[in-house]
Amino acid sequence: MAAINARKETPVSMRFRDDDLAIIDRGAALTGLSRTEFMRRAAVQEAQAAILNASVIRVSPDASEAFIAAIEAPPVAAPAKVAERLQRQAPWEY
Repeated sequence: MAAINARKETPVSMRFRDDDLAIIDRGAALTGLSRTEFMRRAAVQEAQAAILNASVIRVSPDASEAFIAAIEAPPVAAPAKVAERLQRQAPWEY
């Protein structure tokens, strides 16, 4: 019996105002992507952001206090070696 191939892609139909489509087309052109690929990436990125924003992270009260203390603490200066490297010119800059 022949194996049934699973569908790898599902078409999606959408309606856009002309001005919105012009912006999408310009963005796609600037990134070198097709309209479809540009919109697919944007949709996936927005979906991932929505999922991450809806995620709840549960920690113990001690871990929560340690986290809050760390983000509220005054900034610490970077070690001299790190600061020195940040001041260097990138090798590809002229």
